[in-house]
Amino acid sequence: MAKNLVVCLDGTGNQLKAKGNTNVVRLYEMLDLSDPARQIAYYDPGVGTFSTAGAWTPLARRLSKLLGLAVGSGMRENLAEAYTYLMGHYEPGDQIYVFGFSRGAYTARALVGMLKAVGLMRPGMENLVPYAVSVYAKNKDWTRQDWDQLHHFAGAFSNAVEGRVGISVTYLGIWDSVKAAGVLRWNLRWPYTRQLPNVRRVRHAVSLDEKRRPYREYLVTPDKKHPAPGSVEQVWFAGVHSDVGGTFEDDPRLPTITLKWIVDAALDEHLLLKPGAYAREVTLVPEDALGKVHRMGWIWSLLTYRRRRPPQGSHVHASVRARIEKDPDYANRIPKTVEWSDSDWLKARGVR
Repeated sequence: MAKNLVVCLDGTGNQLKAKGNTNVVRLYEMLDLSDPARQIAYYDPGVGTFSTAGAWTPLARRLSKLLGLAVGSGMRENLAEAYTYLMGHYEPGDQIYVFGFSRGAYTARALVGMLKAVGLMRPGMENLVPYAVSVYAKNKDWTRQDWDQLHHFAGAFSNAVEGRVGISVTYLGIWDSVKAAGVLRWNLRWPYTRQLPNVRRVRHAVSLDEKRRPYREYLVTPDKKHPAPGSVEQVWFAGVHSDVGGTFEDDPRLPTITLKWIVDAALDEHLLLKPGAYAREVTLVPEDALGKVHRMGWIWSLLTYRRRRPPQGSHVHASVRARIEKDPDYANRIPKTVEWSDSDWLKARGVR
C-alpha cells in the first residue's frame, strides 16, 4: 500500500522548545504517525543547530555551530541526510511531502531539485550519497560538462520509476525561503530550486517586513517557456522572517496564520494529521491579523538593512488587508497593484 513520506527541514539554528517553536516543528507535531504503513516522517533541526561529530571540546562545538551559521557548512550535510532518508523508505506510488523554513526552505527546494536532477539511488548505495550531493550542489555557474556529469551519474546509479529518473513530489510547503548558505556567502547555483518543475503543488509564505540583507527572499519563479505542471502559490504575509516561520514566544498569531495556510493545502493533498490537531493548532480569529510584527536587533538594521519590495501584481494574504483596515499606514508595505489571496482565511477546512 502506498504511504505518505513527510520530510521537515527547519530553519537556521533552531532548537526544539516547549514554546516558540517554528512552524516546521508545529507541523511535525500535528502529523498522524500512528500507522507507519500510511505515513512516516523525518525532521531535521537545521543549519548551525548542532556541532559536527568531530567537535569534542565545548569551544570546538561552539565554533562548529558558528561556522554553520556563518558559511552554511551544514547545508549539504542536511541535504544528504534527507535524501538518504528518502532512499531508504521510498517505494513506487508513495506520496512525498516536503516542508521547510528559512535556509531549511532552501534545503527543501534543493531536495526537490535533487530528486528531479538525480532521482533516487537504490537502497544500499548510501556510500555514494556524498558524491551525488557534490555533483548536484555546486556553488558556481553551470557548464555543459557539469550537466553531462550530472546526467551520467543519474543514468548510472539512480533507480528509474516508470522509465524516468526524476521523482515527483506531491506537495512542497515552505516559509520565507532564503538562499543564503550563510551570512558570509550566498552564491548557490543548485538546479531546479527556482522552477520546481517536479512538484505537483507549491505554497510559499513570504515575509513583507524582513529587512536583513543576508535574509534576502528567494522567490519561486516558474519557467515561462516550460511551466511547472503543478500549482505554485506564492503569497506575502505580514511580519518579519520569524513571524512568518515561527519562533517568537510572546505572540504566535502571525505564524499561526501562515501555518494554517500551508496546512490547508497539504490537507487537500491528503496529508494525515492527528485527530484534533487542526482545531488545536490553527484555529484563527479576526484579531490574529493584528499580531505583533517583531523588530530585529539594531545591529542588523545598522549593518545589513534591505527593505523587501514585492513586485507589482504580487499575491498578498487577505489577513494583510484586515491589518490595513486597522492600520492604514501598513499599506506602504505592499505594491499598488496586488492580488488578494485566501479570502476565507478564517474558515476551518472541515473537521480534522
